Amino acid sequence: MKNILLVLTGGTIGSVNNNGIIGTQKTGCRILEMTEKYLSDFHFDVKQPLNILSENLDVRHWEKLLNFIYSQDISEYDGIIITHGSDTLSYSSAMLGIMLNGLKIPVAITAADKVPDDPESNAVFNFCSCAFLLAQRKGGVYTVYKNSGESEADIYVPTRLIEADRLFDRFSSFDGSPVAKIDRMGNINVINEELFSSMEDKSFQMNISKIHFGKTVMLIHPYPLVDYSAIIKSMGRDTGAVLHVTYHSATVSENAAVLADECNKRGIPLYLCSFKKENDSVYESSDNILKKGTLPLYNISSESAFAKLLTGINLFPENIDDFMRDDIYFEKCIRKQDNPLLHQAD
Repeated sequence: MKNILLVLTGGTIGSVNNNGIIGTQKTGCRILEMTEKYLSDFHFDVKQPLNILSENLDVRHWEKLLNFIYSQDISEYDGIIITHGSDTLSYSSAMLGIMLNGLKIPVAITAADKVPDDPESNAVFNFCSCAFLLAQRKGGVYTVYKNSGESEADIYVPTRLIEADRLFDRFSSFDGSPVAKIDRMGNINVINEELFSSMEDKSFQMNISKIHFGKTVMLIHPYPLVDYSAIIKSMGRDTGAVLHVTYHSATVSENAAVLADECNKRGIPLYLCSFKKENDSVYESSDNILKKGTLPLYNISSESAFAKLLTGINLFPENIDDFMRDDIYFEKCIRKQDNPLLHQAD
């Protein structure tokens, strides 16, 4: 019998549909009721520190969730399942991957595309897949999700999960592929053996008893005619860092120079993500920003860069640059063309 800590946070997987309006379930745990017949070898200790639709997530919810998990005696459990909403799943997956990989038991994070009672929902498949995965792993943090039309659920490195697309609602991995897949019987099809194996063992010890995110991170996505003057005006005293996502060519508008100047003036670190290769050629627009002391981040998703920067600016402010350069839980990807070992395998 596997003893699992089930941490409910709301989301579609924890919701009901009342006359076309979807809202979180106030009492009970429908997903557990629906999967009981498939998971007779598991015992679930159900806790609910949050009960929100994930589009309403903010850093206070992350604080509460993390502090709750840290307060548990995990020696009593063989694993943890965290149910979550799909809208901000990629952001929370990145945060949980960074913050929970030091636990001595495996953690699986999942969501659903429709409420559990909908016959077309992937809720039951995703939840059972998490339980079957935990039974076969000794550690690590994983995000599990079955995309529409697939016969298996994808097992993702949580720090590489990127937001679902807005047409087909499909999740994907920043590096192009999940690390493994799992079928309805719990059979795991490993895609990247080295990475999948390493996920059990990597451990970044936080050594922090309670989390508080007093400083915020301003996240900026590029688009034509970004109004940097308005962005500067919105920077408050609690702004601890700014993360500016680049276009795919690692570029931002040359107008971002005023933002870099203002960050320098206020002593606020400004990071750009994501560059592909150190010592590579850059466009002059980006070069002008980098010369102002802006720091480039390499081969990392915006979700992971955001979660990592929020963690670093609050927990490791004196060593923030080193923290951002370190690979905490596989958030830094290696492109195939940059990895000689992968070339040899072709």
